[in-house]
Amino acid sequence: MIVKLDAEWLKRILPKGFPTNTSTLVSGPGGSGKPLIGYIFASEWLRRGGRVAFILTSTTLEYLTNTMGLLGTDLDDYYGKVFTIELDPTIEGIEIVKDDHIRANFVKPDVWDEALSLANIYLSNTPSELGTMVVGAALNLLFFSPTYGRAIHEKIKGTLAVDKKKTYFFAVNTDVFKDMVEELEKAADNLMFSRSEKPMRLFLRIERIKGAPFSKEEVEVPLSREILEEIRREAERGKKNLIPAIKRL
Repeated sequence: MIVKLDAEWLKRILPKGFPTNTSTLVSGPGGSGKPLIGYIFASEWLRRGGRVAFILTSTTLEYLTNTMGLLGTDLDDYYGKVFTIELDPTIEGIEIVKDDHIRANFVKPDVWDEALSLANIYLSNTPSELGTMVVGAALNLLFFSPTYGRAIHEKIKGTLAVDKKKTYFFAVNTDVFKDMVEELEKAADNLMFSRSEKPMRLFLRIERIKGAPFSKEEVEVPLSREILEEIRREAERGKKNLIPAIKRL
């Protein structure tokens, strides 16, 4: 199934739309706005009647809500269609905050599975022809764990390569764990590369798409400087606070 896209800049590179039940990896250096690409696709998905599970690695629910609002999507309008999994490496497993929001130490592969299972249970209560998109960014931060890093890498790689029951849209930073990132790039059905230029310009290029026509033309993502500055600051905050905690696991 191909889902139509509304944004004009996306139509330029995906003229027929985006393939559902595939896995996508956006790869690029730090500070290149990769989470925003996922949020843009999530916005398009929600507007078309889909459901979204957000995996928040280095950002908070408050940040997600504010950023989606800046992109023109009020998450309050999609009650029952959004589930949030927020990383907390200081807890053992999972803490339920609300019906649609949990904190989870998904550095651990078994907790990753349990968290996505809870998301699936909640979201399946709301019918959707498109089904569920799972959106996650900065996932390579999980690889800093000396105990679980390799195992969660294999879990994510297997998710990208094998699971076609959902639509996955993940982003990783190419500045660290380059060999592991390259394995993820090979495993994904769809591969995109992002980069940024000063002053605060974001570009996206598609390398491959499974089952839909696409253009390899690099396009500038039309986002305000405010949004791009905030994602950069949030990413730096996340790295500073998270990496030491993950390294202790």
